[in-house]
Amino acid sequence: SSDLTMGPGVEVFERFGHQSIRIHDLTTGLDSAYNWGMFSFEQAHFLVRFLTGDTKYWMEGFPSLWLVSVYRDSGRAVWEQELSLTRTEKDSLWRYIKWNAKEENKWYRYDYYRDNCGTRVRDALNMVLGGSIARAVAAREHGVTYRSETLRLARAYPLINFGMDFVLGRPADDTLSAWDEMFIPMRLQQLIRTIRVRHSDGTVSRLVRSERQLVRDERYQDADAPPGYLAPAVVAGLAVSGVLLALCLIPVATTRTRWAVGIIGTSWSLLAGVVLLLLLCAELFTRHAAYMGHNVNVLLATPASLALAVLVPLAVRSGASARVVHAACSLSILATACSVMAVFLRVVPSLAQHNQPLLFLAVPGARS
Repeated sequence: SSDLTMGPGVEVFERFGHQSIRIHDLTTGLDSAYNWGMFSFEQAHFLVRFLTGDTKYWMEGFPSLWLVSVYRDSGRAVWEQELSLTRTEKDSLWRYIKWNAKEENKWYRYDYYRDNCGTRVRDALNMVLGGSIARAVAAREHGVTYRSETLRLARAYPLINFGMDFVLGRPADDTLSAWDEMFIPMRLQQLIRTIRVRHSDGTVSRLVRSERQLVRDERYQDADAPPGYLAPAVVAGLAVSGVLLALCLIPVATTRTRWAVGIIGTSWSLLAGVVLLLLLCAELFTRHAAYMGHNVNVLLATPASLALAVLVPLAVRSGASARVVHAACSLSILATACSVMAVFLRVVPSLAQHNQPLLFLAVPGARS
């Protein structure tokens, strides 16, 4: 029995790697790799299930050599770690895999962080080893979080990455134990490489007997650290606020300057309002709340933003009523107060969220 780890690929959902358990029986000729990462875009209601966090994945086995060739053709590196398991443990693993591969058992609700192709391999190996893997890594951690791991691996997609940074809430900033880090296949590969486990017969040995790289390809290597979005966020935030302030300080406002202010203000407010709706829907109507809940970023995208998206173009019109202008100013002050509150909440330990780039991007615009 061995563990197959596939490195990152070109698509954003491939950036997190993949994992399989290879069963190679010389007596029967069986050589199949079983993985828990199967899904199909053609599934009924796939998009709705994906958005609500109710995506159905399944487990399936494929001929090992064929599977490795597929990853080779797609430019993804592949490593194999031969596992040091007793005969009893190998038999237990094979019985579990056969049971899990049955139609009535193979389906499960995929969870990006807590129940995926990596954690399923981890849990299967830990089960046949009587919990030895969990005990071996119990005291380890490396200071990473769900947020940092997400941003690190998806850094090739900056816009998507920045969006994920916005929707991830306070729970995504808790430091992970080594056990939880194994939701990333490459982390699991690294962590089990040197651990020693106690087997069912009482002996103790290294879990990984040997390791070899089946496919060498460096096109889609995972980064060592998450990207730094602080500098571009500061530049973008100051640029937007600077343009707005310059337009507002022009002594004689022309129709063009008023409409320029209106377009920028409306676009900003509309973007913030749409983001707010997405955050609220994620927390109230999906299973993503475990990672997107308790999100201080809702103060950067308040209900006032939606109203301002309507009021700003009305307020900058020539001859706009005093009531409309007053309402727009009042809501702008409210949005500013909320964004400033988000800054102060960073000093509250229970609410502190790693959202500095978002603050530097959103607060200057809101204050303007």
